Amino acid sequence: MKKLKILAAAAASLPLLLQAAPPPDSSAALEQRLAARLAGDRTGACVVAAVIDKGQVLRARSCAGTRSDPAPAMDAAFEIGSVTKTMTAFLVADLIARGQWSLDDPIAKHLPAGTSVPRQGERQILVRDLLTHSAGLPGLPPGMQIADPSSPYAALTEAQVLAALGEVTLTRPIGSQSEYSNFGMMLVSLAVARSNGGDFEAALRDKLFKPLAMESAFIAKPLAAGPARGHLPSGKPTAAWTITSNLAGVGMVKATLSDMERFALAELGEGPAPLVARMHQTQQPLAHGFAMNWMHRKIQGRDLLMHEGGTGGFSSLVALDPAAHRAVVLLSDTSLADLGGLGDIGLSLLGLKVPVQPPRLAIATPAALLKAMAGDYRLAGLPTRIWAQDGKLMFQAQGQGAFELLHDSRGAFYPAEFSALLVPVPAAEGQPVERFSWRQGGGMVEAERIGLASAVPSISNPAWRDWAGEFQIVPQFSLKVFEREGRLMVQGTGQPAIAADVAGADRIEIKAVGAVVEFERDVSGKVAAAVLKQGGQVLRGAKK
Repeated sequence: MKKLKILAAAAASLPLLLQAAPPPDSSAALEQRLAARLAGDRTGACVVAAVIDKGQVLRARSCAGTRSDPAPAMDAAFEIGSVTKTMTAFLVADLIARGQWSLDDPIAKHLPAGTSVPRQGERQILVRDLLTHSAGLPGLPPGMQIADPSSPYAALTEAQVLAALGEVTLTRPIGSQSEYSNFGMMLVSLAVARSNGGDFEAALRDKLFKPLAMESAFIAKPLAAGPARGHLPSGKPTAAWTITSNLAGVGMVKATLSDMERFALAELGEGPAPLVARMHQTQQPLAHGFAMNWMHRKIQGRDLLMHEGGTGGFSSLVALDPAAHRAVVLLSDTSLADLGGLGDIGLSLLGLKVPVQPPRLAIATPAALLKAMAGDYRLAGLPTRIWAQDGKLMFQAQGQGAFELLHDSRGAFYPAEFSALLVPVPAAEGQPVERFSWRQGGGMVEAERIGLASAVPSISNPAWRDWAGEFQIVPQFSLKVFEREGRLMVQGTGQPAIAADVAGADRIEIKAVGAVVEFERDVSGKVAAAVLKQGGQVLRGAKK
């Protein structure tokens, strides 16, 4: 899932453990690093991990220890979620190597005849647009009905996915901007299946799993390993996710740690030569910070390839540093996507200096915070009430049932019965909370207290004044630029404000998160847009 990494890293007020340690040199050291991230965490998550460093493979498992469920076996099969997309990319590379596909093929060429595919004049949606999430398609098929939230894709059919294409109206030039789309990858999965005899799982098994001896990897037909049990972020068990097989390239592979070690080793070049050549093709940068589904990131001078995955009960990460011949595989039996995922510990295990978050401990909500949170808000257009009741914080959106919000040591609130996270924007002492972000299903929306008059971002310093304002970077994320107590500040949707430094003409640097913002002016000289550059991504947002 797509995430703008000005996100959790921007929370400068949170206690962060800055780790610049080299990769662990033993399985015991790896276990210690995992325990520092997990011990006592209110999610109860268990993580199995592998660190590959120049051919040496270290393995370890660590659990938060806050739930009664037993730890998953080291050889259990985990749902790897969207890491599956990198395997789908391998099948695309295989079709290209066999002369059946090209990155510049219109995807319509590989879908059933008569499928209505949106286009802009002569410009069609190409395979490369889908693999870089820049086709302009929404995250999910328009009109998709979710009968069972615990397995949201279970009832989705191939026919429904194809029909949904006809409901899409493209709102920006194809290929111009990246916005993560599971819908787009369902189409690629279906097209790949059609070009491989009509069976996606068989293609993946015969072309990838068998050659790499990934003996337990599967989609719908379990093989050697028993499946791990998935959990919500509250620690409660949850159902496995399923999908019709030919759409499964979006994120439905189940695999053991050993399977994923073999996959990562092959991505580093250790495997059959034809297979490694196809993997190498998937790693070549294409556009918008993407290779073929791999996210291409340059961090601290190192060219990395990464992909995180998440389902209703699992999280995963594969991160590669090809030049160092190093990789990290993390598999969690708990959904952590709404909590920031596994990227912090994964990058640290690669030897990068990154902030590693401490465990989220379940704590009581202070009485002052109960009072500050209580009030009426508007969340995604819905009137929403929050109130204190017998020392508990209660939440109810209009037309929906009420439920309790629990509290954790990172200042966030969460429900016990489903995965979501409420993060209040800190208020001055004794003042009510004015805004909060609500994160659920990989997305985020912002709520504002009803009756609050929104302050227009302003700057008094004449050297910075033109930059003041709010810039819409992506549909659910904007960036405010303003002045506070003589400091130049930026604030992303649902996040604390952080300081920025002037780095040149119409250019500022946000050092805390390794980002740069460049301002664009129109013909009259007024600032009309901001360009956010971070981690290899370049995102432009018009001024509101």
